[in-house]
Amino acid sequence: MSKRIKIKKPQEDTRLRIDNFYKRWNVDLNEAERWQNFKNRVLNSYIYSVGRSLQDSVRAENEFFEMLGIHIRKNDNYITILGQVNNGFENSPAYCYFKDATTIDFLLGLQVIFWMENVDADRKEFFWMDIVNAIVITNVPLEIKRTNSEIMFYPKGAKLLDERLVSDNLDWLENYPKSYESFKNALLEYGTKGKEREVVDNLRLSLELLIKEILQNKKSLENQKNEIGVFLKSKNVSTEVSNLFWVVLDYYSKYQNNKAKHENSVVSDEVEFILYLTGTLMRFLLTK
Repeated sequence: MSKRIKIKKPQEDTRLRIDNFYKRWNVDLNEAERWQNFKNRVLNSYIYSVGRSLQDSVRAENEFFEMLGIHIRKNDNYITILGQVNNGFENSPAYCYFKDATTIDFLLGLQVIFWMENVDADRKEFFWMDIVNAIVITNVPLEIKRTNSEIMFYPKGAKLLDERLVSDNLDWLENYPKSYESFKNALLEYGTKGKEREVVDNLRLSLELLIKEILQNKKSLENQKNEIGVFLKSKNVSTEVSNLFWVVLDYYSKYQNNKAKHENSVVSDEVEFILYLTGTLMRFLLTK
């Protein structure tokens, strides 16, 4: 993106006012209603930010659907002449995609827009600001992480853990591109049913690649005990913490080999624990 526009303070006061209104009427919004509220707000922003780019540009529209892997057949009434669209957004294939999409497909569509080359950077910037505010207002469990190179969507967990073990690690890992890519892939698949093994595999690979680069060797995770011990000692880490680090890493490797690599028996409830454990191990190394 060419330049950053200063983001307005997220509209937390708006969310509080809305929540208080519902409380006065003894209404408690469920998760499905919050997601629908979020989607409606984002669709309103889409029309006035990036939507015109997709509506008026065949190249942009084709890029959008090619990245999604979807074949489209336009409605005969959808005709663009000199930038004017006869029947407005209701017949735009991209708008229809978002309007009818499931929650996960809706989020995938948003992610694709920020991957696209044929959407103006300033329009993306305004869209990003509105999505951030929509998340705050609706309180959906969604996180957007912005690094120097991209914008990424992933499920939101514990706030403190996400900030320290996910967000910070992504910033630091940009200096280790191979590890960064695997960690990012784990986040993109995190929370998707049937993708538990892929998430765990990517987390292991990310940690392994990071350790290899820090220690400047090509050893597997299981064979780094001596090198890790020497590295931590050189950083004045206590013997007790150094030993604890290796014990945790050793069991981490065994879990990966037994549950992911050989048996494909990763339990979905354990994936979040593995994510934050990976983040903890990485953070400790990166701060050294």
